[in-house]
Amino acid sequence: MRLKKGKDIEELKQFGFKYGARDTIMYKTKCHGIESRIYIDLLPCHNNDNEIKVETPSVTIPEKILNKLYDIIEAGLIEK
Repeated sequence: MRLKKGKDIEELKQFGFKYGARDTIMYKTKCHGIESRIYIDLLPCHNNDNEIKVETPSVTIPEKILNKLYDIIEAGLIEK
């Protein structure tokens, strides 16, 4: 999945995303002591298509991450 063409990265801030280190915009959450995140790397050399990445050290994706993905899909911010 990636940010829909014509959509501004700033629109993700309405959904709790914040700018992180090394030119990323991310949403972080912690569940049972395990931190997971959704992020977009904004450096052109790392991510030309504004792909959305999910990073979690657990075997399953936490419900908070799935809910956040659902919210931004419903808002029309991302596409396949």
